Amino acid sequence: MVTRRGLMAGLALAALLRPGAAPAQDNALEYAVKATYLYKFAPFVHWPESAPASVTGFEICIVGHDPFGPVLDEAVRGEQVRGRPIVVRRLSEISEAHGCQVVFAGGSAAQSIPDILRAVTGKPVLTVTDAAVSRDEKGIVHFVIHDDRVRFEIDDRAAAENGLMISSKVLSLALSVTPRT
Repeated sequence: MVTRRGLMAGLALAALLRPGAAPAQDNALEYAVKATYLYKFAPFVHWPESAPASVTGFEICIVGHDPFGPVLDEAVRGEQVRGRPIVVRRLSEISEAHGCQVVFAGGSAAQSIPDILRAVTGKPVLTVTDAAVSRDEKGIVHFVIHDDRVRFEIDDRAAAENGLMISSKVLSLALSVTPRT
C-alpha cells in the first residue's frame, strides 16, 4: 500500500530527476518516472463506490502505443492499491466494458487518443495522456516536461465528470489545474 508520505516522496523525486546526457537514457528515465506516477496517483484518487472493480486486481490499461514497455511492469511488481494487486493490461482499443481504473491513452491506428478519451468520459476512470505523444488531446492527468523534469497538469473538471475526486495533495503538486466548476 502506498502511503501519502510515500507518494509525496515518489512524486518529489520524480519531479526533481533530470534526464541524463544521452537521448536514449533521457527517454528511459522519463518513462520510468511516468510509469511510477501512473500507479502512485491511484491511492490519492477517490473512485465512487459504484465503480466496477476488476476481479483480478487494480487495472492500469495502456491503450494504443505503449511507451513504457517492461518498465511499467517492473514498477508495479508487488505493488497494491486498496489491497488489490496492480495489473497492467495492454489494449489496442477500449470499449465501455473494459474494467480499467487508470487508462493511459497512447492512441493508435485502431483508436485515436480523442476516441479513447470519449470512450471513458463519464465513467469512473482516471485518464492519462502525454505531451510527448500529443499536446492537444489531454486526459485528466497530462504529462509534460517542464524545466527538464517530468511534471503533470490536472483537469479536475474532467475528473469530476468521471465521478473522481483527486486529493488536494496531488493537485498542489500539479504544474497547472483546471478547476471544477
